[in-house]
Amino acid sequence: MTPRTVDPAPLAGSWINFDTTATGIRLVDAGVDGGRLMLRITERGAPETAQEALTDGPVTGAVLPAVPLADSIDATTAVAFLAEGPLGSRRAILCGYLNRGLLTLDVHTVDPGDARMPNLMYRAHFYRPEGADPR
Repeated sequence: MTPRTVDPAPLAGSWINFDTTATGIRLVDAGVDGGRLMLRITERGAPETAQEALTDGPVTGAVLPAVPLADSIDATTAVAFLAEGPLGSRRAILCGYLNRGLLTLDVHTVDPGDARMPNLMYRAHFYRPEGADPR
């Protein structure tokens, strides 16, 4: 039996957060490297600081490998991804999916080094700089 692969190309590109005032992820750069989907995350505000001390400038986090996901067992192109890894001092799980040419991203974070920081979950919506492809 030949294993099926899911083409991550539909997810590739830059994705900008619609909410320009958001303190979380503001930019997702998704690229394909040797068939692997890789995410470079840019956040607004330093992830190591407390909420009231967030900076105005962007903070680029680590590059995270992502698993491309199809929407059926017969599909060969990606419509979603799942990624897990460090974002600053936090551990993050990112679940992103395409919806009418836009990227919706569910972000789940925990800070294992600081018990005072609550576990967080938020949802953000992203568009491509060249405009959304309404598929």
